[in-house]
Amino acid sequence: MLKRVRLGAVSLVATATAVVVAAAPASAIPALPGEENQWHPLTYASGQVASNTMEGEARDNRSNILHAWGGANNDYIWVSLNNGPAYPLPATAGSPDHAQSWAAPTVIWTNDGGRGNFRIFHTGKDGHIYQHRIQLTTSYQLPATLPAATQVPNNARTYDHQSVAAAALPNNSYMLAWNSQTSDEIYTMYYDAPTTTYAAPSIVPGALSKDAPSLAAQVNDGDDPAPWDQVVLAFNGTNFHIYTARQQYGKSTWTGPTEVPGSYSTFSPSIALTDNGYGAIVMRDYDGRMASYGISRNGSVVASSADWAYGWTNTAPLATSSGPLVYYVHNAGLSSGLKWKQGADFRSLPTPPAPQW
Repeated sequence: MLKRVRLGAVSLVATATAVVVAAAPASAIPALPGEENQWHPLTYASGQVASNTMEGEARDNRSNILHAWGGANNDYIWVSLNNGPAYPLPATAGSPDHAQSWAAPTVIWTNDGGRGNFRIFHTGKDGHIYQHRIQLTTSYQLPATLPAATQVPNNARTYDHQSVAAAALPNNSYMLAWNSQTSDEIYTMYYDAPTTTYAAPSIVPGALSKDAPSLAAQVNDGDDPAPWDQVVLAFNGTNFHIYTARQQYGKSTWTGPTEVPGSYSTFSPSIALTDNGYGAIVMRDYDGRMASYGISRNGSVVASSADWAYGWTNTAPLATSSGPLVYYVHNAGLSSGLKWKQGADFRSLPTPPAPQW
């Protein structure tokens, strides 16, 4: 993806919970528990997915998985359920065209107590942020008519080649995060589903980036072995280091940005949180490797690894989660397509410390 030109390093204040220093990834041997050492083709009904961007994906509570990606030969956004046929998403209501974007789409699933909703967010070519809300049929199939895009309110907009980040929250709600279109600041906005209202966008204090941020949340649903009960933001600082900021669920304040030790990248990171207190941040390292860092719910870094077989790419990798598992996706180019692997299985690790605020 295209990126804005960096104008110089800016030091970020790291005032949150102290982190455990982890050496920069330097080994081809996976350091995260359960990490595979091979990649698998990401497929749909017609073969392997190829894209000019990166894909987005999410799973529901029945393990249905929805993939969305930018077309290989056009700027359309395509969706596929359970690796089945791909369909282009419609544009806004009344438009005869398809939804188009220069940036990778983002997919989450929000639980409404029934079938839930897959929500696909994309940055329009006008920089505005758009959403498609897809509810599967009673037989858990895609609806015959896919929903048109709706513009996210409050003038939410970002650089037209950058993705918007999203995190699913309880009661069908969610949070969005994006890089300002006019500055290096990062905005977040909360959507409260029970009242169908959006809060006003707010700036994350001290978080400065020229790239798209990543956002993930894990809130106790009563069946989690070590819940986070927090939202975590990951972003590439203007000094090329990766930072995180955390927000306790139900609160409005963020911890100060904390640097991920040993991290250095010229691409956006991606973050995923599991249900047992661990998660992973993945990024394209400065030398072209895929670097990943295991993190704990108290803000510490617990492990790191590097994938020498990752290969060169011009898009940032993706991290997603399901239960205690983390999955990675990377774009190997139009000829080699998108690939995925299991990035971590955190069930073997001890219960991590509770968060400190």
